Amino acid sequence: MAQGPNRREPRSFEPPPWELEQFERLERERSRREQEAAPEPVTVPVPEPAGESTVSAGSVPDEADPAELDAMFLALKAEEPPAMEGAWKFGLVSAALVGFIGLMLVVWGAVALARTVGSGPAGVMGAMIMSVMGSMFVALAAWVGVRSLKQRGVL
Repeated sequence: MAQGPNRREPRSFEPPPWELEQFERLERERSRREQEAAPEPVTVPVPEPAGESTVSAGSVPDEADPAELDAMFLALKAEEPPAMEGAWKFGLVSAALVGFIGLMLVVWGAVALARTVGSGPAGVMGAMIMSVMGSMFVALAAWVGVRSLKQRGVL
């Protein structure tokens, strides 16, 4: 938001002169309490390692065997719980319902446009709005259907 030329910066709080001494006293007390409450840093000695590391740089292979990696990934996939396996069915059903509603809106918009050609701009505008909204419903249904099928692994 742009500030106009007559805009002033807010002034910082300044206590009235007759209360200045009380504000200074309160500030001193607050800083004293903060210093007392501040924890002192604790130093913890770190033990030195007794021997050499058990893993040497030469023991890690530069490239792993692809067959071993595939086997490890398959084992990890088997351990994962099945997450919402039936959700793709709900996605397809809802996509079909939304698509049907969208197609009906497009058809009703076309019929309304045919009936209101000579009646003025209000009827034409209403028919176009109905057709555009129906088209958006159809596009949403297509998007939900594709996402559901990708989740299933079909696409």
